Amino acid sequence: MHTDDHAHSIPRKRRRPALSCEKCRQRKVRCDRKMPCEPCTKSHGSLSCSYVYEGKAALNARLEASRRSEHGSPVDHNGTHGSSGNASSVEGATNGARVAHLESSVRALHDRLSRLEYQVNGTTRRHLPSNGNPDAINNISGLDDRIAELERLSDQPQTTISPLAPRLKSTGERTKLFGTTHWALVFQQFRLLRQVRSTASYTDGNQNEISKLLKEIRGLRRLIKSRQAPQLADPAPALLNDLPSRETCDELVHHYLRTLGLIYRVLHIPSFYQDYERFWENPRSASTGFVMELLLILAIGSIFRCKPGPSNDLGIPVRRWIYAAQWWLSGPFEKELGSLESLQVHCLLLLCRQAYVIDKESNWMAAGTLLRQAINQGLHRDARNFPTVSIFDAEMRRRIWATVLEINIQFSIDAAMPPLLTPQDYDTRPPSNLSDDDFDRSTTDLPPPQPNDRYTTSSLQVLLFQSFPTRLRIARIINECFHEPSYEAALHLGGQITVACREMAVLFHTWLSRAGGSTLRPTQFHHRVMDNVLRRFLLNLYRPFTIQATHDPRFYLSRKLSLDSALMMASYAGSPSTSSDTDQTPYQDFQRLSLSGAGIFKGHLSPDVMMVISLELITQLEEEVAAQPTGPGPQILTAVDQLVQEARKPIIQALERINEDLYQGLATGNPSMKRYCLSAGVLAQVHAVPRGEQAEWVHIREAFMESMRTCRTLLQQHISSDSLMTMKDGTLPTSADEVVRGFTPESAIGSTLDSEFTVPNLGFEDLNFWDIPAFFDAGEF
Repeated sequence: MHTDDHAHSIPRKRRRPALSCEKCRQRKVRCDRKMPCEPCTKSHGSLSCSYVYEGKAALNARLEASRRSEHGSPVDHNGTHGSSGNASSVEGATNGARVAHLESSVRALHDRLSRLEYQVNGTTRRHLPSNGNPDAINNISGLDDRIAELERLSDQPQTTISPLAPRLKSTGERTKLFGTTHWALVFQQFRLLRQVRSTASYTDGNQNEISKLLKEIRGLRRLIKSRQAPQLADPAPALLNDLPSRETCDELVHHYLRTLGLIYRVLHIPSFYQDYERFWENPRSASTGFVMELLLILAIGSIFRCKPGPSNDLGIPVRRWIYAAQWWLSGPFEKELGSLESLQVHCLLLLCRQAYVIDKESNWMAAGTLLRQAINQGLHRDARNFPTVSIFDAEMRRRIWATVLEINIQFSIDAAMPPLLTPQDYDTRPPSNLSDDDFDRSTTDLPPPQPNDRYTTSSLQVLLFQSFPTRLRIARIINECFHEPSYEAALHLGGQITVACREMAVLFHTWLSRAGGSTLRPTQFHHRVMDNVLRRFLLNLYRPFTIQATHDPRFYLSRKLSLDSALMMASYAGSPSTSSDTDQTPYQDFQRLSLSGAGIFKGHLSPDVMMVISLELITQLEEEVAAQPTGPGPQILTAVDQLVQEARKPIIQALERINEDLYQGLATGNPSMKRYCLSAGVLAQVHAVPRGEQAEWVHIREAFMESMRTCRTLLQQHISSDSLMTMKDGTLPTSADEVVRGFTPESAIGSTLDSEFTVPNLGFEDLNFWDIPAFFDAGEF
């Protein structure tokens, strides 16, 4: 006590840092300065063992003591050396677990600090080393320094400025955005040089001389560029020779406008019809951009003509038109490609490629090009940032930007790729709920938008775009690399999509009940297409949990929700015998698009729908077989088993309708062979198991072989038909023998077919024959 009083009475200039933990200092025992220390461990207080921060000296001393103790023996509270064997094995295991827990906590703190540092100053530190105890205190010391640095930065006043205002340069044939960091904005600071462009600074005829020089220089520049560029012929004049009659074109334009033209808004309909009338007055005087736009509209409209499928009595070379538009967009037409018209052509081109299954593997990359082309023209910035943009152009820019976003996110789902877009990348407002007749190029004040329950020609786009933020989050979550999907987050986002589907159904009911005689009114076709768009995000969001739910009941809800969405999408299928080919009904429109298209246009024939339904059927069958008692004798179905089988019938019927529509697609020249064969194999298994078959794989193989023979017959008939062979595309083979020569079900499957079927269980993971090379390639599914 005398020593303590004397210590308090004589002030010291420098206090010796406390190296012991707080508990040892309170108990007045010697601390070995470990983490946790041995006295705290023996007293079962290791969790409360802590040190008071005294600066780097204390930490370095503690580190040195810890390293000495690891090479020597621990020091007890009497100052004598003890043996490590005095500690029990249980205490050693407990210490190891606690040390591991502390190291994990340190690493978690390191990650949190890294994220905070990146937010504060845009820099991060290296990751902690994987080795443990020797560097633990060094790591803690480093974390402490970083916390102090963050505290210092947060206390400093932040100096911010408003970003430079972007500049939109728009001429009659090109639009270009100069972003906030573009070098051209610096020219605003060159006041004297800018005055040269002013007429006030021109004297003694200098203005005329400068203008003359500029014209000569620009002419020479164009001449040099024209000589350097390859001489490619403009495809538009030759394509005009392939145009059908005016009457047919009018019909096809109407089919486009009443179907996809109301969902993916890229045109102002009255303005388009004005250009359309001028085109027929003098087709040769039309711009190449309008010709490409018209040809793509005719190509989409031909899908919804009376006879379904690509084989039609018009002989329209739609594929040649599509490739010509692709060539024009990628050709040496830089000036023309900087306009809104080129964006309209690009949007129509990607819709055509999906509708006719052309280069679908590269559509996601093409959608990225479209997105960057739109950003290059400044469509990602709202028109309110550019006072010189007219009211008409501002609203059209919003419509086209919404269409660009839709194409980008839907194609990313098709390709299972990230959308490479965030909500922070754009500030463009959603399009207004206005009809095209409500504004034109002479409009100076945009009328107020209509309420959602009042249908306009933009209502479908506005309604679909309302769910875009949620769908963008889903597309980003399911493609993230560094975060595992959260089941709770998936259910939350899925619930938002479900609510959007219900609200959409209510609005369509309201619109249809008020529909008048307008030809551009909403129909069930639009409801089915848009409902499919939303539900595809549900299927992709729940897919990993649905697969997990086959053996983990915690995720059964996702399996149930996926099945409900898939059955809803499959319900849009119907029997083609209920209506003739000449019917113009919403069902026929949806059926034609599903048979012709891919991805977003595949509808109920999408692999997403078929896989969910097939997986559910196979899972139920496996669960039913596993619940049956083993042993000889016939299996007796209980009342519960009969109820389960009755409840399974609607699911089986849905897959049967899909299989029937895939057959119709084969008959009309849309070869979806793998889906047709897979659905036939699943149906064979479904019908074989309830009969107590012991070798179900034999029935699957027979169904698969039979479906292959059916495919061969249908393709032979289709290729040899006169209507298809006389098409103007020039892309089809010259004879049926050229295609089917050497094609047999046995050769497609392989010579070792019998050896492939060696497993009794019929889950997807065991069906080896679905992995046959060159036939069930996932890229061509």
